[in-house]
Amino acid sequence: MNEIIKTIKQQFFAYRNGMLADTLRKAGDPHKMIFGLNLPQIMQIAAETGKNKALATALWTDEYGCRESRLLAPMLMPSQEFTIDEAMEWCSSVECVEVADVLCHRLLRGTDFACELAQCLCSDAKEVMMKYVALRLIANLLSLDKIEDKAAVWTTVQQFAGFR
Repeated sequence: MNEIIKTIKQQFFAYRNGMLADTLRKAGDPHKMIFGLNLPQIMQIAAETGKNKALATALWTDEYGCRESRLLAPMLMPSQEFTIDEAMEWCSSVECVEVADVLCHRLLRGTDFACELAQCLCSDAKEVMMKYVALRLIANLLSLDKIEDKAAVWTTVQQFAGFR
């Protein structure tokens, strides 16, 4: 496992883009380590690496706070092996919009429990980022037509967002 992570970090280093990393830092990106890779590069690394739950978990919990690790992890996590409890844990640790978007688009919307998770997030979300994850997941599910009762979802979103 450590060898695979080392290889991935070497790829991050090889693809690094200092200008993009500096721009992200100046814009307030919260990560301690930013290599400046763009999503197509991260997606290429994911395609070459393949699905691996242990690796995805290790990258998500990366002690160095690496932006690219947080973006790569949802792409490597096999959705059928991901549990709703793990999903809630990951959602509660999302630190920025970019990570939330990738998490919802690349992993959460493909889980069997995505609708249930969206409901849990709506009822439990107290922090702004958790609310964003909930709304982003709902948007992903709506775009895939995975939500049957759209009127009920709209009512929930309105209440959740404070419109009612």
